Amino acid sequence: MPIDAEYNRLLSALKGQGYRLTNPRRALVRLLAGSGEPLSIQEMHAAVNESVVREGGSDEDINLVTVYRFANLLVDLRLARRVEFGQGYYRYEREEPQSGPHHHHLVCNRCGKIEDFQGCDIAQTLSARLEAESGFKVERHQLEMYGTCPSCQST
Repeated sequence: MPIDAEYNRLLSALKGQGYRLTNPRRALVRLLAGSGEPLSIQEMHAAVNESVVREGGSDEDINLVTVYRFANLLVDLRLARRVEFGQGYYRYEREEPQSGPHHHHLVCNRCGKIEDFQGCDIAQTLSARLEAESGFKVERHQLEMYGTCPSCQST
């Protein structure tokens, strides 16, 4: 989904739930809509404050607590999800719309780079087997593969 369409989808969902669309919220939604990788609270905080300054906005920083609360609000509304890669903190990414492409993550053990990958034949096969064997209805899943990225392999 193009960034503007994803941005508008997220804003509409927030507005539909009765939330005000303040400038900090708009900036955070734009960041998540355009991000190609999961972001930590600190990364979101730095990026949003940098974009506000770059766009000639207020000299006032968006508070770190504001970023934290809004990220968790998006999770509660199922517009974003928390992912954890064994780094001791959460990262956040937008939740995929039902019609959107489903993805998982490749995580480099050396540099921490995170890449998305599409398709999950293993998880789909396992989900089907678990449902057949246990009757447990799998509603969603997460899959992370850990290894070494091409850049780190060459060093």
